[in-house]
This record gives sequence, C-alpha cells and structure tokens, in this order.
Amino acid sequence: MYLSYFDKFKGQEPYLEINETEWSYIKETFDKDDVKESLATVAMTYPPPYADISRKDCRRDYRKLKSTWYHDFISEGEWFARAENGYEWPLTYQGRQIYIKRNNIGNKSSNYFQQENRWSVDGTISPGPLRTWGEIKFMTSLMGAAYTLKFPKIDKAILRTMLGLRKYICSQFKPNAAKTLYEMFGSKNILDFSMGWGDRLAGFYASMNTEYYVGIDPRAENHPIYEEQAKYYQLHHQFFETKKEVEFHVEAAEDFDFDQYSDTFDTIFTSPPYFNVERYSYDDNQSWVRYKNIDSWNKMFLQRALENMWVSLKSGGKLCVNISDVNAGSNGKKSWLQICDPMNEFLDTFKDSDYLGCIGMEMASRPNSIGAGTAVESGESNREPDMIKKFDGKFCEPIWIWEKK
Repeated sequence: MYLSYFDKFKGQEPYLEINETEWSYIKETFDKDDVKESLATVAMTYPPPYADISRKDCRRDYRKLKSTWYHDFISEGEWFARAENGYEWPLTYQGRQIYIKRNNIGNKSSNYFQQENRWSVDGTISPGPLRTWGEIKFMTSLMGAAYTLKFPKIDKAILRTMLGLRKYICSQFKPNAAKTLYEMFGSKNILDFSMGWGDRLAGFYASMNTEYYVGIDPRAENHPIYEEQAKYYQLHHQFFETKKEVEFHVEAAEDFDFDQYSDTFDTIFTSPPYFNVERYSYDDNQSWVRYKNIDSWNKMFLQRALENMWVSLKSGGKLCVNISDVNAGSNGKKSWLQICDPMNEFLDTFKDSDYLGCIGMEMASRPNSIGAGTAVESGESNREPDMIKKFDGKFCEPIWIWEKK
C-alpha cells in the first residue's frame, strides 16, 4: 500500500533525498512492505540515478588518460581468473604472471557518452537499471536492499549502489587497460570486433603510437555515439600528436568480410560478449539470440569470427582477447560454461598461430557477479568460498594473447 507520507519526497531538487533522521523514523513507524512500495513509487518519479559526469569531467579525465605512462599500470604478481577448475592454458606472459592494475583513469572519458546507453542492457538473470526503473515490481524488490544493506539514508548515490548490488549494471571496459596494451605492443593499426561501449576507442585516441582503428559492433544504437566520441577526442587532439583515423561497421563479427582488410592490423584487441551474460539488445543479429547454447555460440560466433578475421592480422601481429568462463547459474546453483579453453584450442589449430601467454586485468569486487567483467565499486568481495580456497593473489580477468607467425 502506498503511504501518503511519501508525497513530500516528490519533486525534490536536485534529486530524491531522505536524510538519516527521516529514514530512521520511517523504518520505525511504517510497515516494511508499505515503505518499499512507497519508496519505489516515489523514486520512479525521478530519472535513474546516473553518475554525474560533466563535459568538463570528461575532458579532464581524457587529458589525464593521455598523459599516463603505460608502465604505471603494469604490475608483476600472482593473480587468478574465474573458472570452475582453472584453465588448461597458462596464465603467464613471458614466464611471469603480470597484470594491469585496476585504475579508474579514463573511465569518465567514455562513460560520459555511453552511460545511459549502457544502462539499457539487461543481465541474464537480472534486469538492467532502465528496465528496473520502469517496472514497479522490480523497483519494490530493489528497495528491500535499503533494509538488508542497512543504508543510513536514501539518496542518489545509494540508489545507484543498490542497483549495482541487487540488479545488473552492464560492465565498462577500462580505457586505461586498452591504452596499456596498445602502448606495450607498440600498436598502430587496430581491429576491435566487439566495440561495446567505446572504451577501447577512447584508449586508442589516448595512446601515443596508435594511428588506425576499425571497430565492429552489431548494436546499431551504439554507432552514433561512437561517432560523437571520435569527434570529441579528435577535437582535443594536439597538432604534434600522431594522426588518427577510424572506421566503424554495424555488423555481426561472424558475418563480416575481413578480406577487405587483408594483412592490415598489427593488433586485434577486443572483449566479446560472455555468451548471454549481458543482453545488449534483443535484435536477431546479437550472438546470444542467434546461438542458444554455449557449444553453438563458441563455434558459430566466437571461433568463426576469429577464423575469419585471422586474414586481417599481419605476420607478427598480436591477437588479444579479453574473455573468461562464466558461471551462468542462479539461486546459488553453479553452471559453468567453458569459453576460454575451447577458444585457445581452436586458435592452436591455425598453422601460423603461436600462444604467447595471458595478461591479467585486475577487477573490482561484485558480490552478485555471475562471471563476466561486471565489477562495480564496492567494499564487498566477489570471491566465492571455493575460489578463496583454491587461489591466491589478485582477482583478474584474462587477456589471452596469440601471435601470427
């Protein structure tokens, strides 16, 4: 039942806020279920609680990303990746375990453009922020987190935290991780066959040595924003910096004709979908819609795309793929889907391929993570108890690295 007491919280500027005194009074006075429904109803009169990123924030963060040196992000040390029983392929590079340290430099430079777009994505077992914010049943359920997580008040930041912990916020790739890899390998001509939210595009523009970027993604809604990003980054390009050129294609990677780019790229770096963990759209060009089980997805999407694009990689070029196995279970039940070992075994069949190793990408914690690179900033640990027993070191996602001989 909606409580008229909550009417006074409508129309607040700049955003909904219930202070500690009010929130304590509400919890002590009213029925919990009525509070959840009332709070949900009022919250839905406000826009979703996006992170506040101004154009000035974007510019500052982009300039900071450009000024960083990739050595600052590389660290040597023990790390592990999410998997049921580890991986057959060693998580070492040149005989050492190295990883890219977690850092938020550059996040705002792409998230300024893509945040609202990214929040439209659903997870496989939980709705995304926009869908949640539009349906009272999801919102009422979400408001239970205000009790279970014992928040002292209600405001925009807390509502955003509740979404991240109890629903699903699609992951953002780290632009600084892309810049690190591009500069580490001296990349000039780059292919990204799953562009996602333009984070590796931001890393491309921020890198001192990169010149040419070709991006492919089937989600048509993303492409006008890619163009906006490129125009903005180019605007902040200095006359003495390396000239940049970009091309974007709206197409599924497994259908794309890579012959037009034969022997073009020295680096292919991407982070493809983790099967159906993130449902970017419900269009029939999405891989999770086309291929209903993990075996067909591995063969018909990921492996087919890799086989087709191999012709575009120069001799001595690097293929770098950020992906991990996923736990697609729900309600505490585990259902591990193997992606990485089948992918690496497939690449190993190429007569001119050579496995160089694996570099970790340090991730934040996400207590309800189901396996993809979906960490959000929180103080909780996403290491499942059996993982803590099996592994030591930093929790990372793998970037698998192959070379064309």
